[in-house]
Amino acid sequence: MLKKILLLFVQPLKFFASRNFAEKTAIYFSKHRYMIYVLSFAITLFMIFLAYILPNL
Repeated sequence: MLKKILLLFVQPLKFFASRNFAEKTAIYFSKHRYMIYVLSFAITLFMIFLAYILPNL
């Protein structure tokens, strides 16, 4: 039972840590340079939401 719970947390980390995923992401962002700007803009908006808007709700 405990092993299943631990695997629930470890499996997603193993997917993101795999070399295949990292290579595919790097290739995608090198082909589509504008996506870096879109992703960084979305992360910035999310951080602004967490810092300023969410505490005032």
